[in-house]
Amino acid sequence: MPNVEIPYWHPVIVHFPIALLIFGAGMAAVYAVVGRAFWRGVTLLAFAAGTLGAWAAVWTGEAIYEGVEGTPIVEALVETHEEFGEWALWLGVATTLVLVGVTVWARHTKRDAADPVAVRLIVLALALAAAGLVARAGHLGGTMVWGVAG
Repeated sequence: MPNVEIPYWHPVIVHFPIALLIFGAGMAAVYAVVGRAFWRGVTLLAFAAGTLGAWAAVWTGEAIYEGVEGTPIVEALVETHEEFGEWALWLGVATTLVLVGVTVWARHTKRDAADPVAVRLIVLALALAAAGLVARAGHLGGTMVWGVAG
């Protein structure tokens, strides 16, 4: 069996925030319509995990950049890629915190009714923005890897 090493973890890790934040945005849409605790919980889990993945992706991004620095397509796109990734991370944090806050509030007040529409719409707006940013960061990352702009 050949010895296989993974020199950079960034390409492995980035798939988690992309999948989880986009999935979380879909669940946020369901939560926005239904407004029940179950869908809030699914959205919260997706965003908490996706945000941790985004943090890991941002953290590991620096190491891979040091290894490919000077490559023309990387130099052209890396700054924008990094900005989109960092914004996705912060919007993931914001979405997660809003969901945690409304969960604590609902449990404290022992609410059984649907969550307020305004809260659901805020969660949806944050989630869609995070999903869009992580998708764009992923597209730019793929462009840097495969060298095809479009």
